[in-house]
Amino acid sequence: MADYTQLMNLEKKPKKQVTPPHAQQSPPNQSTEQSINQSTDQSINRLTERLSNRFNHPISIKVMDKPRGFYITEQLNKHIDEAVRYYQEKHNLKKVDRSIVVTALLDNEANWTEVALDLLLVRILNQLTSRLTNR
Repeated sequence: MADYTQLMNLEKKPKKQVTPPHAQQSPPNQSTEQSINQSTDQSINRLTERLSNRFNHPISIKVMDKPRGFYITEQLNKHIDEAVRYYQEKHNLKKVDRSIVVTALLDNEANWTEVALDLLLVRILNQLTSRLTNR
């Protein structure tokens, strides 16, 4: 789990140079900024690769070409919005959107076993009943 924490800390930290107080304050040159960005990108790539290997599937999975739509409840819609806001504000992940959150929640092999699906049966039946009775 240390890898995940390191990745989250890298995303939280602003990319800025620390200069000693006695050093002359001059703007960083392009090669310095490029070197810092390249180093940060390499670190993130290494952490992502290690996390991918640990969970036995790649983090960047090919997504469907066309968006797939489905109906959700107003409460679920609210929860997704709150999750996006939480990750953007608390973890400073500005690029998180609804699709990322929903994919992360659903892309868990444990959710798709027969046991897990059987545990959903009562909720599935309630959803079907609700739609049939227009509630």
